[in-house]
Order: sequence, then structure tokens, then C-alpha cells
Amino acid sequence: GSKKTKNKILKVAIYCRVSKNTPEQLRSLEIQEIYFEKLVSKNADWKLYKIYKDVGSGTRREGRDGYIEMLKDAPKHRFDLILVKSLSRFGRNTVETLSTIRRLKKMNVAMFSDVEQINTMEVNEALLSILLAAAQEESENIKFGIRQRMRSGKAVLNHTRFLGYTKGEDGRLVVVPEEAEIIRDIYKMFLDGKTIRTIADTLTEHGIKTPGGKD
Repeated sequence: GSKKTKNKILKVAIYCRVSKNTPEQLRSLEIQEIYFEKLVSKNADWKLYKIYKDVGSGTRREGRDGYIEMLKDAPKHRFDLILVKSLSRFGRNTVETLSTIRRLKKMNVAMFSDVEQINTMEVNEALLSILLAAAQEESENIKFGIRQRMRSGKAVLNHTRFLGYTKGEDGRLVVVPEEAEIIRDIYKMFLDGKTIRTIADTLTEHGIKTPGGKD
């Protein structure tokens, strides 16, 4: 056959989601979009169909319009492939993600997750469910660990490169008196209208190093 039939042009959908409507998260959404648009434009066999996106409100009710619209368009064969940042970003939970992937597969629509570098058409159900469970577990464990440390008052901060505090024997933050003096001076200079540059220069003149031991 001719070359045309060999390289089928795939219509690509992009799905981006962030969980909160904050400036940082909206910026992250923008970065995701730009990243995937570049990825599509670099691939000669891909043509961008549409970007679907969702912004959660941070409350229990997630913004889901993009997700719902995308799943309505899928049976109409408007795209062949969905690009998503990670498996855990796709559905609300493991069960939903798996059943959606299954439905898409039946329609001959593949999903590619960038973090895991997985194409759902190329891996079997068993592997997918293991990966999803791991993604879910990891995010839950991280949240759980942070919550537990907060409850016990233990430092979640990296205190080794931190001026003014250190970690005590019980894992709680403890003030370092001589460093606390420096912190007070910094605040005083700032309140006196000194620029950050001037403050840094003043500290350097007095031979005060950063927590990492630099000027």
C-alpha cells in the first residue's frame, strides 16, 4: 500500500486536571497544557483534537465537566488517544479509572499516561490495576505521613538547611538562640524598608553564612 496507510494519523485528546482553584494550581494546569501541546506537535503521526480540562473547587465536589464531555465524545470517535499526566489524575479513584480505561479500550481509544509512560492498549488489566493501586497508595501514604507528623507536632520541614530552628530529640522544632538573633535582625531590617539584596549584603559583611554554609 501507499505510505499514507502505513502511518495512520492519530487524533489526540489531552486531559488536564488540578484539584484546586488556586493561582499555583492554575499555573500548573497551564504548564500541563503547554507540555502536552508540544508533545503532540513534535509527533508527526499525531493531530491535536481538543484539550479537556477540569479545575476542582477544593471542596468534595470536584469539577468534572471536562472529564464528562471527553467521555461523551469518545464513542463518537472524535479521538484515538488521550494524553494524561498520570494514572492517578485520570479518574476519582482506582475503580473508576480502571472501568473508564476498559470502556475506552472497547471503543479502541488508548490512554497514555506521561508519568508512568504507559499506553493502556499495550498493557493488560492486571498490570494496570497494580500500577493504579500503587499510585493511589502512594498518594494516600504521603498524605497520611504528613498528617501524622502534624498531629504529633513533629517537623515536616527539612531543618538541616533552616535558619533559626533545629529538630529536637523528640522530632519537634527547637529554637537555636544565636540563629534566632539573626532572624530577628533580618525582620527588623526588612521592616525598616531594606531590600532583600541589602539585607543579604549586610549579612555577608558580618560573616553570617547560610544554613548550607554559603555567603
